[in-house]
Amino acid sequence: MDIQVRPATMETRDAFASLLARASAWQRARGSEAWSRPFDDDWMLPRMERGELFLAYLDGEPVSAFRLLWEDRPFWGEREVGDSVYLHTFAVRRDRAGLGIGEAVIETVVGMGRERGRTRVRLDCFLSSTGLIAYYERNGFVSVGTASMQGKVVALMERAI
Repeated sequence: MDIQVRPATMETRDAFASLLARASAWQRARGSEAWSRPFDDDWMLPRMERGELFLAYLDGEPVSAFRLLWEDRPFWGEREVGDSVYLHTFAVRRDRAGLGIGEAVIETVVGMGRERGRTRVRLDCFLSSTGLIAYYERNGFVSVGTASMQGKVVALMERAI
C-alpha cells in the first residue's frame, strides 16, 4: 500500500483531531475504553511544535493519525533505555478500515525507527481492549507487561525492528 506520512500542521490539525475523535467515539460505542481527553489545540499545538503528530494519506486523503515519541518514561519507566520508537494515539479512519492502512503505518513507523538506529517499536493500549491487542499481535507485537496511568491499566507491547 502506498501511503504518504507527513507531520500534522496548523492547516491539517482539524483533520487530525477529527480522525481521533471519531475513532474514540467508535471505541466507546463498542463498549471499549477510549481516549478521554479532547484533541483540541491545547493538546495538539505543543505536540505539533515538538514534531510528534503525523497524518497518513492515501490518494491525497488523511486516513490515519498517530503520535510518535523517541522516549516514553511515563509508561515504560526503567525499560526506557533509548532504543525504541513509541507509537501513540494511533487511529485509522473507520470507513477505510480493512484496507491495510494500519499495517502500512506500522511498517512506516518501523522504518522511521530503523533510520534512527532503534531496535523496537513500542506501544500501549487499554488492557480491556482485547480486539486491539489481538490486532497488534497479528502485526508482530508481543505483550511485555502492564502499566497503570491515571487509574487505567494498559498493556505494554513491543515489536522488534
